[in-house]
Amino acid sequence: VSKVTVTFNGDPKTSKGFTWYTPKASQDSTVQVIEATYGRAEFDTGLTFKGITRVSTNSPLENVHKAEATGLKADTAYYFRVGDAALNVWSEPGTFKTAPAGGAFTFIDLADTQAKSEDEAILSSETLAKALATVPNADFVVHNGDIVDNGVKEEQWNWLLGHSQQSLLNTTIVPAAGNHEDENKAFIEHFDVKPAAGSATETGAYYSYDYSNAHFVVLNTNENSEEYADFSKDQVEWLKSDVKAAKAAGAQWIIVNIHKGPYTTSNHATDTDIIGPNGVRNKIAPLMAELDIDFVLQGHDHIYARTKPIKSDNTAAGTSKFIESQNGKSVEYTVNPDGTIYLIPATAGPKVYYKNQKPELGDKYYDLFERAEENHAAKYGPDPSDAKRPKRGQV
Repeated sequence: VSKVTVTFNGDPKTSKGFTWYTPKASQDSTVQVIEATYGRAEFDTGLTFKGITRVSTNSPLENVHKAEATGLKADTAYYFRVGDAALNVWSEPGTFKTAPAGGAFTFIDLADTQAKSEDEAILSSETLAKALATVPNADFVVHNGDIVDNGVKEEQWNWLLGHSQQSLLNTTIVPAAGNHEDENKAFIEHFDVKPAAGSATETGAYYSYDYSNAHFVVLNTNENSEEYADFSKDQVEWLKSDVKAAKAAGAQWIIVNIHKGPYTTSNHATDTDIIGPNGVRNKIAPLMAELDIDFVLQGHDHIYARTKPIKSDNTAAGTSKFIESQNGKSVEYTVNPDGTIYLIPATAGPKVYYKNQKPELGDKYYDLFERAEENHAAKYGPDPSDAKRPKRGQV
């Protein structure tokens, strides 16, 4: 049993989705879960769920297994294992916790693990482990896409998911598809998410979920249409209706997870599919403000940047800022600002981009950002043996 991932599939208060891989001899797909209070060794007295088994599209000597655990208790810790009950072959035990009915929560956001070699996968896996150690109370991990460098090369998934297995057995990961896993079902065969009706799964998936008082929308920027670069018209219409329904149901926060975002500060900020007439900045960004999206979490550009709240006319909204001391540190914040804040969390992998200095951006564009400095890795020399130079994914 290998490449185990745990995702949201259905209501996060009562269900989880699981994906794993095995040699083709293993045909059964079984998940066993038990409340953590009962001890991890007693799976036979817990709950058992059956799933589906298919031959992997990109690794035909392996089977890909998917199953969902449902009817769970909210805000409850569980142990689980996945495997083949007929052969009595199982993964190592893992842990997860179902979502609470309400209240505050914490999640980690990262992007572009994008490893193309085993050494790079080790770095990316170490970055994930360090993030989880730094934020041990994180309820889940959001990934903004480009999980591997070439999604149809199964060895890259072997490296990344293999070296990250201990982390992935003990957290829930909620990913968006990047352009490096945009074909041959490379994305959907590694994550048991629940695509929206009409979402094509060849290039990725778009879907949504609720967690506490927030509604998360995961978009797929691997689609194209005459109206929208990187999006189908159906996906955009689904986005509108999904957000409307979430607000009607009482969601207090709307957060979008997207790979190719409209407001970044490195190489891709001047790409045609971003700044062209049908590009993400001209067509999708105004829609985010019109829909009153609070945050857009982006990937693709391998740099850290955060905008001011941006309005539907692509200008920054004025805000009132407050400063408080928390744990000895000065914290500046705003309260429910008008507009959408765009964030890109640098890179969790080895590939680093630097700040885009092309004149078509200029001061007016960069004035939209609260944080738009040079990539922190730029201050270190290129020599990986430099003892003062941290691993790039951990800068």
